Amino acid sequence: MTMRTRLLRLVASWILVAIGVPMLIRAELGVAPFDVFNTGVNHATGWSLGVCFVVDAMLFFAIGTVLGARPGWGSVVGTTLIGPLVNVVLDHIPEQHRMVPRLGLLIGGTLILAVAICLVVTTELGAGPTEVVMLGLINRGMGIVPARWISDGTPLVIGTLLGGAIGPGTLTFALSMGPMVKFGLRRLHYEPRRHAPLETDAAFGV
Repeated sequence: MTMRTRLLRLVASWILVAIGVPMLIRAELGVAPFDVFNTGVNHATGWSLGVCFVVDAMLFFAIGTVLGARPGWGSVVGTTLIGPLVNVVLDHIPEQHRMVPRLGLLIGGTLILAVAICLVVTTELGAGPTEVVMLGLINRGMGIVPARWISDGTPLVIGTLLGGAIGPGTLTFALSMGPMVKFGLRRLHYEPRRHAPLETDAAFGV
């Protein structure tokens, strides 16, 4: 893959995240697991959501690095740019009160974020916080689906215990994202780096 293609995918992933996250917010059926963690830390500490996002992202980058993943410069730039972009898009998506459009936003936002995750992972220029942890787990020999379940499930559980915002859409996101990411990466002919024997796929049956 050429550097131009990698950069285009990286920028596209940032734009898609900036679209997908506001769609989940407007659906009002539950935010992504990492945002549950952010709101939980906000509830427990009183820090602003912006500060919580940065601190939590750095924590996840550190964990992913310990597991053998490489955050990359794209991780830092993406973390800095996506927040303001989300605010811009959010201002252009009206609030919805009927369930049908809210479900549409939930499904559409989840699918868009799955595409964004697959694109940014294939660039190897720096993924987001939960993606770096997922890649670290894969590096240690875990399969894509269980690695994604853990990288989403951990902030979901901790964030919930801290009083974070959660809804049925959050659980849908956490359970469905693993299979979707695995499918997307295969369609893009990308295999994450592994430095340990792969046994988890067989154990989980995925």
